[in-house]
Amino acid sequence: MHPLIVRHVVLPLHERLKRTPTFAWLKHLERTQWMDPAKLRDLQFAELRRHLEFAYRHTRYYRRLFDEHEVPPHRIQSLEDFRKVPVLTRQLLRENFDDLMATGVRLRRVQRVSTGGSTGEPVTLLVDMSVGFAIALRHRAHRWFGLEPGAREIVLWGSPIEATRQDRLRNLRDWLINSKLISAFDLGAPALAEYARIITRHRPLRIYGYASAIYLLACFLEREGWRPDWRLHAAFTTAETLFDFQRKTIEAVFRCPVAVEYGARDAGNMANECPHGGLHIPAEGVVLETIAVAPDGLGEIVATNCHRPAMPLIRYRTGDLGELTDERCRCGRSLPLLKRIEGRRTDFLVAPDGRILHALALIYVLREMERVREFQIVQEDVDSIVALVVAAPGWSRDDDDNVQRAVRARIGADVGVRVETVAAIPRTQSGKFRYVVSRVADDFIHRVLSNRRPAVEGACS
Repeated sequence: MHPLIVRHVVLPLHERLKRTPTFAWLKHLERTQWMDPAKLRDLQFAELRRHLEFAYRHTRYYRRLFDEHEVPPHRIQSLEDFRKVPVLTRQLLRENFDDLMATGVRLRRVQRVSTGGSTGEPVTLLVDMSVGFAIALRHRAHRWFGLEPGAREIVLWGSPIEATRQDRLRNLRDWLINSKLISAFDLGAPALAEYARIITRHRPLRIYGYASAIYLLACFLEREGWRPDWRLHAAFTTAETLFDFQRKTIEAVFRCPVAVEYGARDAGNMANECPHGGLHIPAEGVVLETIAVAPDGLGEIVATNCHRPAMPLIRYRTGDLGELTDERCRCGRSLPLLKRIEGRRTDFLVAPDGRILHALALIYVLREMERVREFQIVQEDVDSIVALVVAAPGWSRDDDDNVQRAVRARIGADVGVRVETVAAIPRTQSGKFRYVVSRVADDFIHRVLSNRRPAVEGACS
């Protein structure tokens, strides 16, 4: 369908039927991103105060918590006051689910959503789908790359392609808004070849999906010599850490810039990358902090999304490690920045001598091995590693030895390394791919960070 019809007729009608004020939010966000930084901070704090007052009035958990710690909303006059509110963990969310639900207020489209369990700790929460803030943030970020709502897109997502009535309705809706869904649950060679044909027919201006899935598709297309004969504006990766080698391949194959959308089902949209490389925090409704900050600036990201009324999650520990900065982006926007995101704590490895290694320590080595098609490193214990490998023809005992030597060279000579060749690497329930799964890193890093002086930095400037 013509993008102008989608943008000016179909999408506004779609939002009106859902009673979702997405375009009102988008108009607001287009203005606020250029506000004077001090005024934007004031706006952010006003939204935070409103959210705290809502949580105090409408949830048993926060009424009890704020009173116990003597921080009722009217006493919170600064971010320093706000940091007196204890953090919320996944365990506390599960234990206090009923008390975290908003009561005494009418919310129109509340849905239960569950995280993908990539941390090993899946949680369920409630989200009001009628707010429109998150969708407007995505529209704004895509506009930074010249993409208007209604532009043709391919979405590579963790969704099975089935033939139920619901799927047929979804496909009709997607056709009406110029969106085409392809499944990240099937990334075998026949499926990737079909995806190449779909992309060529659909001629999208943007691609959106899991970082690993778009990268794998790009690798396949590169091997096939595929190149677009039209201009893609951008590829947007989300849900997983985007590594530099993935970015380079995606940019080269699709001939367009790649931008990160940092978000999570439980914490919402937390940052979007602009064409200048700045990872902008949407201060109009999101407050990010880092706790237990290390000397290198890295700490655990704690999020408060002020536009999730169905189940307020205040100072919610995301499990992600990142660094905040007071620097301003070259694009000129006043939105605060995330300097870097290093992934989940379970994406790191722990060596027997106490070193903490980033996943890239092994990713860069194993991906260069000639007969390694795909791999996953699973750390069962500090001194026990399993390497799952999707092997190319000709795999031999020598290849097993090469993988074992590579792992031991980086983690420790005495580490037990078992290599298993498999037909495919399992994805998480939601379709995400993880290069590294550590059963010990989360607890280890938590102990390390907890033993440090609990420095805290806030991202309101």
